[in-house]
Amino acid sequence: MVHTGIKNLKGKPFGGAYSIHDQDTVRCKNELIQQYIRDEKLFDPDVTKNEYLQRFKEWMFSTHKINGGEKYNHLCYTNGTTETFSQFYIRYRNAKRLRIKKGDYFYHAMMQKLWYGNRFAWLDDDEIREGDVLIISVPFAQTGNVPKDLEHVLDECDKQSVPVLIDMAYLNISHGLEVNLDHPCIEYVTSSLSKTFPVELNRIGIRLQKEKFEDQLYVINEDGYNYINLLNCYVAKNLMDKFPADYISKKYLEKQQRFCAEMDLTPSKCVIFGLDTKNKFPEYKRLDDTARLCFSRVWDGRMLP
Repeated sequence: MVHTGIKNLKGKPFGGAYSIHDQDTVRCKNELIQQYIRDEKLFDPDVTKNEYLQRFKEWMFSTHKINGGEKYNHLCYTNGTTETFSQFYIRYRNAKRLRIKKGDYFYHAMMQKLWYGNRFAWLDDDEIREGDVLIISVPFAQTGNVPKDLEHVLDECDKQSVPVLIDMAYLNISHGLEVNLDHPCIEYVTSSLSKTFPVELNRIGIRLQKEKFEDQLYVINEDGYNYINLLNCYVAKNLMDKFPADYISKKYLEKQQRFCAEMDLTPSKCVIFGLDTKNKFPEYKRLDDTARLCFSRVWDGRMLP
């Protein structure tokens, strides 16, 4: 893929990372869109946005053991997680080094090349130092699991006053996670609904902070201004009201286990993934020895296996 060295696997049946186009969630989404279009004049913009934000925060943490999540009370609507990443890069653009873990979301490798140049080191290759900034996905993009050394990394970031952004885009397609967000170093937590519901093209996300830092996102989220997609807020809030945060992980867990057994893969905590640690599917390797296979498009019929 351009700028990253990461292979683009989206053309392969098990490549990329996609939501499951589950029939019930697709139907519900379409009905909600029509309802909003019909009744848009009845909705108060401030109420629509704020109900969405409060519901998302409550919903996303509700089925996992998340320590410290209640402290993140400053919320913004974002266009997926990617808009949060962009604002983080802008805020810390003068940092000495960007740190990302091998196998994380390819977008960060692109930004490293475009914005940071030589001011970069893989998290895997050097210790945390003063002047670094870190972005890391939890669950981790390469595996769908919580990184084994996450607590150690965050402890080091606390000691070195390294700002951290935690990307939790895969949280609500996973099961049985324990994550400690009660670290002073964590400046932002972000998530989206792009992997949970069939809304990847709608760009529905959230950014959470413990302390307010006024940037562009706060400006466009202000009550009375609301320069955001209110249709998305309405649709998302009602999807979350109808489907619990573990709906996808519970519904498809047995299917994931069956596919993994048939293909000799290790099930990820993230229900859409199987992990190849035996080199059976080398064509799905991204940056290291573990290949990640995504079942979503095969399960919902968009791709043939």
